[in-house]
Amino acid sequence: MPPLTLAVLIDYQNIHLTARDTFAPPGTPVRDVLVHPLRFAEELLATRAANQGDPRQQSAVLSVVNVYRGAPSNRHEPTLYAVSQRHRANWSRDARVTVWYRTLRYPHNWPDEPAREKGVDVKLAIDLVRHCEVRKTDVVVLASHDTDLEPALELASSLGRTKVETVGWDGAKRLRVPGKNLWHTFLDGAAFVRSRDRMQY
Repeated sequence: MPPLTLAVLIDYQNIHLTARDTFAPPGTPVRDVLVHPLRFAEELLATRAANQGDPRQQSAVLSVVNVYRGAPSNRHEPTLYAVSQRHRANWSRDARVTVWYRTLRYPHNWPDEPAREKGVDVKLAIDLVRHCEVRKTDVVVLASHDTDLEPALELASSLGRTKVETVGWDGAKRLRVPGKNLWHTFLDGAAFVRSRDRMQY
Protein backbone atom coordinates (compact mmCIF):
# COMPACT_ATOMS: atom_id res chain seq x y z
CA MET A 1 0.00 0.00 0.00
CA PRO A 2 1.47 3.40 -0.96
CA PRO A 3 2.21 5.88 1.84
CA LEU A 4 -0.31 8.58 2.66
CA THR A 5 0.30 11.97 1.07
CA LEU A 6 0.17 15.13 3.16
CA ALA A 7 -0.32 18.79 2.27
CA VAL A 8 0.42 21.80 4.47
CA LEU A 9 -1.40 25.11 3.93
CA ILE A 10 0.45 27.91 5.74
CA ASP A 11 -1.05 31.21 6.84
CA TYR A 12 2.43 32.66 6.66
CA GLN A 13 2.13 36.01 8.41
CA ASN A 14 0.20 34.44 11.25
CA ILE A 15 2.69 31.60 11.74
CA HIS A 16 5.65 33.95 11.37
CA LEU A 17 4.46 36.65 13.78
CA THR A 18 3.12 34.16 16.32
CA ALA A 19 6.51 32.45 16.38
CA ARG A 20 8.21 35.82 16.95
CA ASP A 21 5.83 36.71 19.77
CA THR A 22 6.02 33.25 21.37
CA PHE A 23 9.71 32.40 21.17
CA ALA A 24 11.83 35.44 20.30
CA PRO A 25 13.05 38.08 22.79
CA PRO A 26 10.82 41.18 22.98
CA GLY A 27 11.66 43.72 20.32
CA THR A 28 13.15 41.21 17.87
CA PRO A 29 12.72 42.59 14.32
CA VAL A 30 10.35 40.57 12.17
CA ARG A 31 12.98 40.10 9.47
CA ASP A 32 15.25 38.31 11.95
CA VAL A 33 12.83 35.47 12.64
CA LEU A 34 11.67 34.41 9.19
CA VAL A 35 10.20 30.92 8.99
CA HIS A 36 11.23 28.76 6.04
CA PRO A 37 8.00 27.09 4.83
CA LEU A 38 9.58 23.79 3.76
CA ARG A 39 11.58 23.43 6.96
CA PHE A 40 8.43 24.24 8.93
CA ALA A 41 6.53 21.53 7.05
CA GLU A 42 9.34 19.03 7.63
CA GLU A 43 9.28 19.80 11.36
CA LEU A 44 5.54 19.20 11.32
CA LEU A 45 5.99 15.88 9.54
CA ALA A 46 8.66 14.66 11.98
CA THR A 47 6.80 15.78 15.11
CA ARG A 48 3.53 14.39 13.84
CA ALA A 49 5.10 11.00 13.06
CA ALA A 50 6.62 10.83 16.54
CA ASN A 51 3.21 11.34 18.17
CA GLN A 52 0.90 9.37 15.89
CA GLY A 53 -0.07 5.85 16.94
CA ASP A 54 -1.09 4.72 13.48
CA PRO A 55 1.92 3.34 11.52
CA ARG A 56 0.40 4.45 8.23
CA GLN A 57 0.04 8.02 9.51
CA GLN A 58 3.61 7.87 10.83
CA SER A 59 4.89 7.08 7.34
CA ALA A 60 2.98 9.88 5.56
CA VAL A 61 5.02 11.79 3.00
CA LEU A 62 5.02 15.52 2.35
CA SER A 63 3.71 16.29 -1.14
CA VAL A 64 2.37 19.89 -1.07
CA VAL A 65 3.34 23.06 0.80
CA ASN A 66 1.16 26.06 -0.04
CA VAL A 67 2.13 29.43 1.43
CA TYR A 68 -0.35 32.33 1.66
CA ARG A 69 1.05 35.77 2.29
CA GLY A 70 0.60 39.49 1.70
CA ALA A 71 3.27 41.20 -0.40
CA PRO A 72 4.47 44.83 -0.38
CA SER A 73 3.55 46.95 -3.37
CA ASN A 74 6.34 47.56 -5.87
CA ARG A 75 5.11 51.15 -6.18
CA HIS A 76 4.87 51.91 -2.47
CA GLU A 77 7.75 49.82 -1.10
CA PRO A 78 10.02 48.66 -3.95
CA THR A 79 12.83 47.45 -1.67
CA LEU A 80 10.54 45.27 0.45
CA TYR A 81 8.79 44.09 -2.69
CA ALA A 82 12.11 42.88 -4.09
CA VAL A 83 12.90 41.11 -0.82
CA SER A 84 9.53 39.34 -0.87
CA GLN A 85 10.22 38.13 -4.41
CA ARG A 86 13.58 36.73 -3.28
CA HIS A 87 11.77 34.92 -0.47
CA ARG A 88 9.48 33.28 -2.99
CA ALA A 89 12.30 32.37 -5.35
CA ASN A 90 14.26 30.73 -2.53
CA TRP A 91 11.36 28.92 -0.89
CA SER A 92 9.89 27.56 -4.11
CA ARG A 93 13.12 25.95 -5.32
CA ASP A 94 11.55 22.75 -4.06
CA ALA A 95 8.76 21.81 -6.48
CA ARG A 96 6.43 20.93 -3.60
CA VAL A 97 6.33 24.56 -2.42
CA THR A 98 4.02 27.17 -3.95
CA VAL A 99 3.96 30.74 -2.61
CA TRP A 100 0.76 32.69 -3.23
CA TYR A 101 0.98 36.47 -2.80
CA ARG A 102 -1.67 39.17 -2.65
CA THR A 103 -0.55 42.80 -2.64
CA LEU A 104 -1.04 44.61 0.66
CA ARG A 105 -3.78 47.22 0.91
CA TYR A 106 -2.35 50.72 1.48
CA PRO A 107 -4.62 53.28 3.21
CA HIS A 108 -4.76 56.84 1.90
CA ASN A 109 -2.72 58.08 4.90
CA TRP A 110 0.04 55.50 4.53
CA PRO A 111 2.69 55.37 6.00
CA ASP A 112 1.09 56.94 9.09
CA GLU A 113 -1.29 53.98 9.01
CA PRO A 114 0.30 50.63 8.08
CA ALA A 115 -0.57 48.57 5.03
CA ARG A 116 -2.63 45.46 5.74
CA GLU A 117 -3.28 42.06 4.24
CA LYS A 118 -6.53 41.81 2.29
CA GLY A 119 -7.93 38.62 0.82
CA VAL A 120 -5.19 36.28 2.03
CA ASP A 121 -7.39 34.47 4.57
CA VAL A 122 -10.22 34.20 2.03
CA LYS A 123 -7.92 32.60 -0.54
CA LEU A 124 -6.56 30.20 2.07
CA ALA A 125 -10.04 29.25 3.24
CA ILE A 126 -11.24 28.60 -0.33
CA ASP A 127 -8.19 26.50 -1.16
CA LEU A 128 -8.56 24.48 2.05
CA VAL A 129 -12.13 23.53 1.19
CA ARG A 130 -11.38 22.89 -2.49
CA HIS A 131 -8.37 20.78 -1.55
CA CYS A 132 -10.63 18.54 0.51
CA GLU A 133 -13.42 18.47 -2.09
CA VAL A 134 -11.18 16.98 -4.78
CA ARG A 135 -8.98 15.04 -2.32
CA LYS A 136 -5.67 16.22 -3.71
CA THR A 137 -3.89 14.47 -0.83
CA ASP A 138 -4.86 12.02 1.92
CA VAL A 139 -4.16 14.52 4.70
CA VAL A 140 -4.28 18.32 4.71
CA VAL A 141 -2.87 20.33 7.61
CA LEU A 142 -3.81 23.95 8.24
CA ALA A 143 -1.01 26.00 9.81
CA SER A 144 -2.54 29.02 11.53
CA HIS A 145 -3.68 30.43 14.86
CA ASP A 146 -6.27 32.73 13.26
CA THR A 147 -9.76 31.86 14.53
CA ASP A 148 -11.30 33.55 11.47
CA LEU A 149 -10.34 30.36 9.61
CA GLU A 150 -12.32 28.07 11.92
CA PRO A 151 -15.52 28.12 9.78
CA ALA A 152 -13.53 27.01 6.71
CA LEU A 153 -11.81 24.37 8.84
CA GLU A 154 -15.22 23.12 10.01
CA LEU A 155 -16.53 22.88 6.45
CA ALA A 156 -13.40 21.16 5.15
CA SER A 157 -13.46 18.59 7.93
CA SER A 158 -17.17 17.87 7.34
CA LEU A 159 -16.59 16.73 3.75
CA GLY A 160 -15.09 13.46 4.96
CA ARG A 161 -12.89 12.96 1.89
CA THR A 162 -9.57 14.09 3.33
CA LYS A 163 -8.22 13.87 6.87
CA VAL A 164 -8.03 17.45 8.14
CA GLU A 165 -5.57 18.48 10.87
CA THR A 166 -4.01 21.62 12.32
CA VAL A 167 -0.52 22.63 13.38
CA GLY A 168 0.78 25.56 15.40
CA TRP A 169 3.29 26.75 17.94
CA ASP A 170 3.24 25.34 21.45
CA GLY A 171 1.82 27.95 23.82
CA ALA A 172 -0.25 29.73 21.16
CA LYS A 173 -3.97 29.44 20.42
CA ARG A 174 -5.12 26.19 18.85
CA LEU A 175 -7.86 26.24 16.21
CA ARG A 176 -10.90 24.10 17.01
CA VAL A 177 -14.06 22.79 15.37
CA PRO A 178 -17.18 22.35 17.53
CA GLY A 179 -17.97 18.69 18.14
CA LYS A 180 -14.77 17.40 16.57
CA ASN A 181 -11.35 16.61 17.94
CA LEU A 182 -9.05 17.28 15.00
CA TRP A 183 -5.48 16.07 15.31
CA HIS A 184 -3.23 18.99 16.24
CA THR A 185 0.56 19.03 16.12
CA PHE A 186 2.31 21.34 18.59
CA LEU A 187 5.71 22.65 17.47
CA ASP A 188 7.99 23.82 20.25
CA GLY A 189 10.79 26.38 20.43
CA ALA A 190 13.38 23.89 19.19
CA ALA A 191 11.24 23.23 16.11
CA PHE A 192 11.00 26.98 15.53
CA VAL A 193 14.80 27.30 15.64
CA ARG A 194 15.14 24.49 13.09
CA SER A 195 12.44 26.08 10.91
CA ARG A 196 14.06 29.49 10.67
CA ASP A 197 15.21 30.94 7.38
CA ARG A 198 18.62 32.45 8.11
CA MET A 199 19.43 33.63 4.61
CA GLN A 200 20.33 37.29 4.33
CA TYR A 201 17.91 38.72 1.79
